Amino acid sequence: MTTRAPLTVFYNGGCSICGPEIAIYQKLVTRHQIADVLFHDISTGDVPNGFTRPQLLQALHAKQGDSMLVGVTAFIALWRRLPKFIWLARLIDWPPMRNIAGLVYSYILAPWLYRRFVRQEMKK
Repeated sequence: MTTRAPLTVFYNGGCSICGPEIAIYQKLVTRHQIADVLFHDISTGDVPNGFTRPQLLQALHAKQGDSMLVGVTAFIALWRRLPKFIWLARLIDWPPMRNIAGLVYSYILAPWLYRRFVRQEMKK
């Protein structure tokens, strides 16, 4: 039996959209007893070496082995490990969809979510 490298998902738990989305994934990990997926809230927790908090807050990151996956690639790696999301990982990982989803996430969704988070933090 082959073992896969653990996946550590670095997410923005302070984001009112990202936090609840990750909570869904955390519940699935717990329910299905998936031991090789870990979650780390970088809005309050430690930041891995070589990265800054603002850098990590700007998009979903996931460390798999020695690789740091960013954005859509991180989502695909996470979804591949979640029984209810495997179909989505396969769909988005199809090259044309991955390219389109990557552009939309990287240039529209992630920047919007980050700006929204920064505005929320400034109001506190």
